Amino acid sequence: MPQGGPRHSADRNSAGATAAGLGAAVNSPAGDVSHFISSAMRPIIYSILIAEPGSLLKSAIKVLHLLGIILGLGAATVLDLVIVKFLVSGKIKADQIAIVKFVTGIVSAGLAVLWLSGILYLVHYAAFDPAKLWNQKVWAKIAIVGVLTINGYFIHHTVMPLLEKQIGRSLFAGLSRKQVAMMLVFGTVSATSWYVPLILGAMPHFNFIVPAPRLLVAYAIILGIAIAATHGMVGALRRNGGAPEAQLQPATARS
Repeated sequence: MPQGGPRHSADRNSAGATAAGLGAAVNSPAGDVSHFISSAMRPIIYSILIAEPGSLLKSAIKVLHLLGIILGLGAATVLDLVIVKFLVSGKIKADQIAIVKFVTGIVSAGLAVLWLSGILYLVHYAAFDPAKLWNQKVWAKIAIVGVLTINGYFIHHTVMPLLEKQIGRSLFAGLSRKQVAMMLVFGTVSATSWYVPLILGAMPHFNFIVPAPRLLVAYAIILGIAIAATHGMVGALRRNGGAPEAQLQPATARS
C-alpha cells in the first residue's frame, strides 16, 4: 500500500488536471462560441424536423421568389444608373456596352427565377391551399411579370442593337424620334415594373380584396406617369445641354 499510494495519488491528480483542462476549454472563447452556435441551431433544426412538408416547400419557394426579385430589381436599377450616365457623360464606350450586356443577363436570370418560383407557388397552392388560387393579387403579379417578359424581349432585340451602334457617339445621336421614344418607353417599363411585384408582395391587405383589373389599371397609370416623367427629364437635359448629342433626326430619316 505505501508503494501504491503515490501512484494512485498521481492518477487522481492527472484526472483532476484533465477535468480542469476540459472545463477551461469549455469556458474558453472558442468553447463559448461553439456552445452558442449549438444552442442557437438546436431549435431551428428541431423546427425543420417537425414542420409539415407543405410549410417547408412554401418557405423554399419564398426564398427562390425573393432571390428572383433581388437579382432582377437590383440589376435593373444598376442598368438605369448606367443609362443615366450615358445621358450625361457624352460618348458611349465599348466597355460600357459590355457592362450593360452583363447586367441585362442578370435581369433575365432574375426574370427566369421569378417565373419558376411563380409556377411553383401555383403548384403549391393547388396542392396545399387551393383557396389562394382565388387571390386576385396573385394573377395581377403574374400579368406584370408577363409584361416584364415581353418588354425584356424587345429590349434584347431592339434596344441593345441600337446601343451597340451608338458606340463612339452619344446615346441619342443620329437616332430618330421614334427610336428615342422606343428606348425610353422600354427602359421605363423595365425600371418601373420590377418594383411593382415587390410592392404588391409587401401589401397583404390587398389579398382577396382588390380585384386584379383594378390593380392592373393602377399599374398602367403608374407606367404612364413614369414614361411621361422620363420623356420630360430627357427633354430637360437636352434643352439645358446636359446630354451632349447631335440633333435627333425625323422618324423617316433612318430606315
